Amino acid sequence: MFSLTFFVLISMVACQKKEHDDHITIHWKDKKASSISIFNQNLGSISGDSISDLVKISLKNGENKVAILGNFSKQGDSLIFEPLVPFTRGLDYELIIRNQSSGAFTIPDAADKDAPELTGFFPSGDTLPENLLKVFLHFSHPMREGQSGKFVALVKGNSDTIQGAFLDLQPELWNENRTILTLWLDPGRVKRDLQPNKKLGAPLQSNASYHITVSPEWQGSNGGKLKTAFKKTFLTTSRDSISPAPASWKISFPKTDTKQPLNVDFLESLDHSLLNETFSVTTRKGETLPGQWHIGPKEKSAQFKPNTPWKQENYILKVETRLEDLAGNNVNRAFDGDVSKGNKSPSSAEIITVPFNTVE
Repeated sequence: MFSLTFFVLISMVACQKKEHDDHITIHWKDKKASSISIFNQNLGSISGDSISDLVKISLKNGENKVAILGNFSKQGDSLIFEPLVPFTRGLDYELIIRNQSSGAFTIPDAADKDAPELTGFFPSGDTLPENLLKVFLHFSHPMREGQSGKFVALVKGNSDTIQGAFLDLQPELWNENRTILTLWLDPGRVKRDLQPNKKLGAPLQSNASYHITVSPEWQGSNGGKLKTAFKKTFLTTSRDSISPAPASWKISFPKTDTKQPLNVDFLESLDHSLLNETFSVTTRKGETLPGQWHIGPKEKSAQFKPNTPWKQENYILKVETRLEDLAGNNVNRAFDGDVSKGNKSPSSAEIITVPFNTVE
């Protein structure tokens, strides 16, 4: 019995997949494989000046065994290699000394809890104007920059990928934490009569079905891939060339001595990002009321809930005129409009005020 148990244990150990050879150790920093240390007897005969010529790290399954860019340094009896970009999770790497394979290691996939997710996509509605200008992608973890062109696509119908639909900006438009990405549909193609529009046409056409896809191969800054693929399907309507008009919004006034929310119905979908930045409520004396704004379904409304009960007095809803709709028309001027066709003349005002009173 003892001999059989010993044999089974040895077999189990032998069958386990190792992440690296005994003489290669992976070092982690901020959940990224930032460097490796190598202890190999063959390194002893290599002088410091020759290390970069005789030792290299490459992808194990790469055809040409191209060396990974990085820096070597000595640390005691070990050689440290730090790549310029952290090793990629899920890939196999190889240590090559004097053109001979001398070891291998695998960077393990991220744990599920560390894998990024796409947690929000805006605009969230399923019917969008053909001159849609921007979309916003929200992620649960910081993402790798400069990758959207590889992993985000606009598709018409079931299979017609629209090439060059998104503006190729480098650097990309990320927030500080690299968790929110703004993607512009190429304004030169959206705006009529510009050369890109005349040559390539608009990215979207009215009365058609489209979807925007995000590949699960996109990696977060920690090397983990997106948990799942993402697909946003929508239908297009005709162009929107009219600016938002705060004077026409429907406002439901709150009751005095309550914390009822102030409800504002825009009668159309507005830019999600700017909705979070362009509203405030003040007293007639100019004092800003503390409270929380909440964006409604499809970005067609917003609610303001004060921290303290409303008083029986006059209030002002202030709207910054940089607020835009989905086609980039702001409160002051249309993005691609003609004043002769119903658009108001451009204004230079920075704030629009909408007075209101509480009700008994």
